[in-house]
Amino acid sequence: MAPRTLEELKRRLQKLNSPSGDIKLGKRAMKALAQMMDKPDEVAVASISTLAADTGVNASTLSRLVRKLGFESFAEFQLIFRNHLARTSRTSFYSDLVGQLLEEEEGEDKATPASLALMTQVAEEETSNIAQMLKGLDLEALEKTVTLLINAPRIRVYGLRQAYTVANLFAYALGLLRADVSLLGNPHHGIAHGLTELSEKDVLVVIGAAPYTRGTVAAARIAANRGMQVVAITDSHGSPLATEASLTFVAPTSGTWYSNSMAAFLVFVEGLMAMVAGRLGRKSLNSLRRHELLIDEVNHEL
Repeated sequence: MAPRTLEELKRRLQKLNSPSGDIKLGKRAMKALAQMMDKPDEVAVASISTLAADTGVNASTLSRLVRKLGFESFAEFQLIFRNHLARTSRTSFYSDLVGQLLEEEEGEDKATPASLALMTQVAEEETSNIAQMLKGLDLEALEKTVTLLINAPRIRVYGLRQAYTVANLFAYALGLLRADVSLLGNPHHGIAHGLTELSEKDVLVVIGAAPYTRGTVAAARIAANRGMQVVAITDSHGSPLATEASLTFVAPTSGTWYSNSMAAFLVFVEGLMAMVAGRLGRKSLNSLRRHELLIDEVNHEL
């Protein structure tokens, strides 16, 4: 059966990338599919000839590709992208996902304990997301980002809703290694005030996935327009955050959970911080020791 939603198509792509995949695609077709998955908003409205040119294949290759995936026509394939675009423009993103989860639970094999089967499925999906993140890493961009995070006078990190947790981890972890790192904005002063404190030599890190928040996209756009380096950690190269960024890293978020799966985001941040610590060498060690001494002093006072 053809996938019914973009989330199901992402899972099908994950299986295609595994050795046990039941459908075999050529390298060019697989690459074209991955490229289209990275820009769902464009796929929703572009013609098959335009998408073929953008992905470097013939229109006939895309037609054969969608039929192998179970679709009767390219228009049927494109429909799930249009439905995704319509869905993410509404406020029912989370309830739609949990609705899919409930549908899957109703149809699952009752011979396997539901709790174990679901936990295993979520773990396998997160493992696949992490693997895809690693596979798509731009190593040159990664090295440039490490250099920026070490040398920029000020680093600000911004993410809202679910991405706030990742942004907070990023700011905290980097703040253990170097000075003048914080979340963008002050609850009392606002984002505009936070941006006015930054100069062209500073770096803004923005984090987010669909459904994107206007505030995060606006912060990235303003920072880029003011000449700052913007690093985006997001779910697709077609993300509006990627559009504004000078350096972009993609972490897949597909999965059974009723919101965006964030394991790949967290693993990327932890790996990036490890690279920064390694590059700083003894400077990072000395900074961590200062933090430890202060923690001991605070605990002693308490």
